[in-house]
Amino acid sequence: MTRILYLSLSNATYSSNYFPFLRRYIDDFVSEGTEVELRGARVGRIDSFRFWEALDSVSILDSVLDAEQSGFDAVAIGNILDPALREARSMVDIPVLGYGETSMLAACLMGSKFALVGVNPYFGGRFEENVAKYGLRERLAGIECMDLTPHELDACFSDDEGRKRATDSFLAAARATMARGAEVIIPAGGRITAFLNSVGLREVDGAPVLDGTATLLAMTESAVRIRAAAGSFVSRRRLYAKAPTDVIGAAAAEYAESYGLPALARLADPATEAPEEKK
Repeated sequence: MTRILYLSLSNATYSSNYFPFLRRYIDDFVSEGTEVELRGARVGRIDSFRFWEALDSVSILDSVLDAEQSGFDAVAIGNILDPALREARSMVDIPVLGYGETSMLAACLMGSKFALVGVNPYFGGRFEENVAKYGLRERLAGIECMDLTPHELDACFSDDEGRKRATDSFLAAARATMARGAEVIIPAGGRITAFLNSVGLREVDGAPVLDGTATLLAMTESAVRIRAAAGSFVSRRRLYAKAPTDVIGAAAAEYAESYGLPALARLADPATEAPEEKK
């Protein structure tokens, strides 16, 4: 049995249509013998802005630590911005994959240039940062934003008129990037991907619409197999260097108490009981 923790920066309370669809999609997609737990952020309400995203990232880091302690084989961070991805990799030995990085790298296998089509106007600059961080500037054809908000898109799952508006908005944005050379379209987020899956939109004028959720799940399952075969997955040289065990032991309790990280507290005192998680 392979166990994967799928983390969302959203919360079921604020994504009442998206979360049930995502749960069903995950169950239908993963391989037989793979179990996926879906967990939202503690709050997950206004991740459009960097300050609040940073606060929600704390719950991601604690969940990643908890996953390793609880025997999960890998973690998938299902947010296009890859929040806390590098920090998480530097702390655990199980594979941790991010939605954005995985989607972009997969798109490079499908065409020479890709584009990101988002639903949040505040994300454009952060997309550019991550594209540069992953060394993919020359592979990016463009970034476009749909003409509606994330919460409006969530409502479109169950509204016929809204569904047409959202579909037309995505097509217009995708074609704008294709005019600039895009060969693969990445819907920039799990919510958009879920919506496009719900309406069966798989390509635009010959350009594949990459399913980032399926890609993330497939790559995470593969990462588990790679680690099992190779004995390790993440490098401990430079970027993902892990703090020495004695340093972690000396500092974990103080950090855990100050920032509210139960899983980190268990590193300092393994006898600490795990609190009931808010799912």
